[in-house]
Amino acid sequence: MSRSSLVIKILLFILAFGCTTLNKNMTKKGTYTIGGGVYQNQRWDDDLVFDRVSWFKELTLSFDLFYTKVEKDSPFYQWFSDDEKRLVEQCLENYVVLTYAWDPMQISREGFFAEVLKQGYERLSIPNFHQNVKMHPNFARINVYLYKTNLICRRKLGGDPLIVSFPGFKSVKL
Repeated sequence: MSRSSLVIKILLFILAFGCTTLNKNMTKKGTYTIGGGVYQNQRWDDDLVFDRVSWFKELTLSFDLFYTKVEKDSPFYQWFSDDEKRLVEQCLENYVVLTYAWDPMQISREGFFAEVLKQGYERLSIPNFHQNVKMHPNFARINVYLYKTNLICRRKLGGDPLIVSFPGFKSVKL
């Protein structure tokens, strides 16, 4: 066997092995921070930290989730309208969630919210908060315009943490 044919066989083996590792569904976790904010004539330097979970089918981002709790003592609480604040106050546990779905035939927002509903949460609209998030320079850089913003709310006591499960992926505890 010549040296060049051996090199070609090794390269083909590496290429074939590399392609098989792309045939996986994976989940990645991280955080994303909004630094500071503005509401009317008020400005603050506090951070709002979102946890982020991303579901990938091979190398394609299939579903992306940013989630955080906005407490009453946070200056970001001002981003809720008065009606939205009344909704938040009725929740024993809540998350502001930003969701993105690449292909709803694979993983959809509706699939995510169906999972949430099964666990005692409901999906609520928070358009005022969404407008404020969308206009923040940090989120403008990652094109949050493709994301939908909602509040998921649990009004009854429940001891179990929120778990998101999609077919073909590991379950994720929020």
